[in-house]
Amino acid sequence: MKGCVNVLRDEREIALLSKCRIVLGDGDVQGELDVGLVSELKQASVWVQKLINTEGEAYSLNDSKGNGGAGLRSNIPGAILYKLLKMNVSQDKRLRSLYTFEPYIALMVKQVEAFGLTYSLLRAVHRDSEDIDGLVQKLNSCVDSIRQEARSKSFLGKLKNYQRSSNKNYKELTSYVDALFERYSRLLVVRVDLSYQKQHAQTTQAEAKGDREHLLQNTRSNKLFDDMVGYIWKLEHGAEKGFHYHMIFFFDGSKVRQDITKALLIGQYWTNVVTKGRGLYYNCNADKSRYKSCGIGMVHNADSLMRDSLTSLAVPYLTKADLYMKLQTTGRGMGKMERPRQKDPRGRPRTPIAA
Repeated sequence: MKGCVNVLRDEREIALLSKCRIVLGDGDVQGELDVGLVSELKQASVWVQKLINTEGEAYSLNDSKGNGGAGLRSNIPGAILYKLLKMNVSQDKRLRSLYTFEPYIALMVKQVEAFGLTYSLLRAVHRDSEDIDGLVQKLNSCVDSIRQEARSKSFLGKLKNYQRSSNKNYKELTSYVDALFERYSRLLVVRVDLSYQKQHAQTTQAEAKGDREHLLQNTRSNKLFDDMVGYIWKLEHGAEKGFHYHMIFFFDGSKVRQDITKALLIGQYWTNVVTKGRGLYYNCNADKSRYKSCGIGMVHNADSLMRDSLTSLAVPYLTKADLYMKLQTTGRGMGKMERPRQKDPRGRPRTPIAA
């Protein structure tokens, strides 16, 4: 999205917003995931958890035609299942081929598919339909299977691992940023989104990886990256631009200024040199002036507000976006530069910034 968030929000909301699809004034698309889809994933997870905690049958036969499908009487579990079937999540094969769903959503998709249930099937059923008793049995069995699997050790292990992975990545990156501030009194933080033009949206994951490696290998000899002291990258995929990277570059703030220009030059280098005209970029720093605090630009070690914004907004943009779906990658989907060497403790003490 456009650089930063102007107010502090709940971490899960920030994570969702970070994946939203934003159409800019010039028609360019940033973010790549439709906000409706992201909200739907969040709601699906909530409903599955509610379904697990229900009791009794989902559906039974009704002499009069009901709202959940003619001839069917929907109980509380059935009403929740009906909402889940109405969603597009379980039917979107493209999405499922690219992403691993959060365990609650994955559990629902797996069981619904196993029992051959669809929203259209439920809507089309009539009292005089063949084997309506069989359909009722399928619906109830599906709900029972979801409940049973959700309480299994296997599922609880998957859930724990999924949540731990996201938290581990976040802790590793915040620790990495803290290490940079231990070494440098101020950092110039530059955030750039690197992607591909629409006609090159079919760029493969392997090709995108090659371009990213080309970019980072060239940082060693390219003067553009002089005084760069760290970086973080995250691979994502969008419907329109295909594979793309969210990047955060850290420069020694005592030697480098003009973060907007630096982001611009990195973007141009990606577009014109690394991808040979196939690429696009989005300069997140160019919009930072619209917000009170967003954690990018010049960040002083003693500026607690900016540092908090960096670790609560900019870093979660890369890690907490995986709350409900994670991109399936060949190899790593996220990485960072090596940790800096520890600063000589005999160095000059820092002076706190006045409030």
